[in-house]
Amino acid sequence: MRPGLETLLRTTTFRLAVAQTSVVLLIVVALLAYVYVATVGQLVREADEAAELEFTTLERSYADQGLAALTEQVRQRAAASDSMLYLLRSARGEVLHQDILDVPRLPGEEVAHVEFEFVRRDGPGRRTGQGRGRFGPLLGGPTLLVIRDLGDTAELAARITSVLWSVGVLGVILSILGGLAASRQAARRVEAIAATARDVMEGDLSRRARDRGGGDEFDTLAQSINAMLDRLEKLVQTTRTAGDSIAHDLRSPLTRLRQRLEGALAAEPGGETERRALQSAIEEADRLLDTFQAVLRLSRVESVANWRLEPFDASEVVRRLVDFYEPAAEEGGISFAAQIDSRLIMKGEPQLITQAMVNLIENSLKYTPRGGRIEVRALEIGRGRIELSVSDDGPGVPEEDRDRVVERFVRLESSRSTSGSGLGLSLVSAVARLHRGALVLTDGLGAGASPGLRAALLLPMSA
Repeated sequence: MRPGLETLLRTTTFRLAVAQTSVVLLIVVALLAYVYVATVGQLVREADEAAELEFTTLERSYADQGLAALTEQVRQRAAASDSMLYLLRSARGEVLHQDILDVPRLPGEEVAHVEFEFVRRDGPGRRTGQGRGRFGPLLGGPTLLVIRDLGDTAELAARITSVLWSVGVLGVILSILGGLAASRQAARRVEAIAATARDVMEGDLSRRARDRGGGDEFDTLAQSINAMLDRLEKLVQTTRTAGDSIAHDLRSPLTRLRQRLEGALAAEPGGETERRALQSAIEEADRLLDTFQAVLRLSRVESVANWRLEPFDASEVVRRLVDFYEPAAEEGGISFAAQIDSRLIMKGEPQLITQAMVNLIENSLKYTPRGGRIEVRALEIGRGRIELSVSDDGPGVPEEDRDRVVERFVRLESSRSTSGSGLGLSLVSAVARLHRGALVLTDGLGAGASPGLRAALLLPMSA
């Protein structure tokens, strides 16, 4: 659905366009004012000053020498200057000198500034011009009009002003049209993103916002939305399969639990058989509780809002775990080594980092055969990151299964014979994401058919 005009007028883009138009209009008005002051204003001031000086000079001449001398002086000045025009009348109204043909209506008996269009002879023809000057009586006697012909400068200033007004109006129109076009384009892209959101809300989790590759803010928004939708689709898929996975993984222990209870029910009361059956039932119930506890713990880790991350020393956490598990490794005939840097300060939750490292170490102890090796590392690897890793020379995880093995309830066929819920690496991966890091699985310390596994938590250090 294309956005209508009313919708466009309410968009932020159109409001920005209106603001831009207002700025353009203000600039044009300021430029017009400057041009007027610099050209017409200056010309007016110069004309007023020249007319004032000429009027005062002639008035002084009349006071000193009389009307005849004034008339002669006016004629001489008119002949000598083409820019100054004169009109001299006697006290009885007789025209003594006149440079303009059509005399406009002039003010009364007081000296005043005047501005008008005039007509004067220009050779055999006539010319119309614009003038400013001074008009008034001289000491109660004759009246004198002195005007300054503004000439081509006035016409040039008028043309400049007209051009600037035309450019200003055109700029305003183009700004409005550009704002409408930009608003329509932006509204279309927003509508496309909104349509994607509606399709997702209706259940089509495969829909993605279009990324045009231009690198603008809409592409950035589309990329963020697509990343969110990828994560959402994965979470929904995980939720959809979690029930099946739980049912599949819990069916066997529940079946065994039922068999144990049936055996206890059929056995002789108080006998050894009943005791062993009940003991086995308790063990199966414990494994079920461990699975549910792991699910709850994983869900709690993935709820980021539940955790308050504070700076702590990760090297101390790893060092305590190495001291704790080293005797168990020696008892199993496994070489247990550690490489730990000091003062690996990171921002996080020590309990979760401890649980993640416990899962990795116990996985290695579970799958590393007697005579094998395990190496625990806590190192600063540069660029503000640290590595908390556990490497072994056990059977490892095939490269094609490494992305899948961190999902919930995923257990490889080679691990079906060992106890576990398939949530250990899922929890470690969730802890890494919570701390803005990543879990990376690569080959470990072995080679050939038993490459081993290196599970590394790559986490940011605290500033």
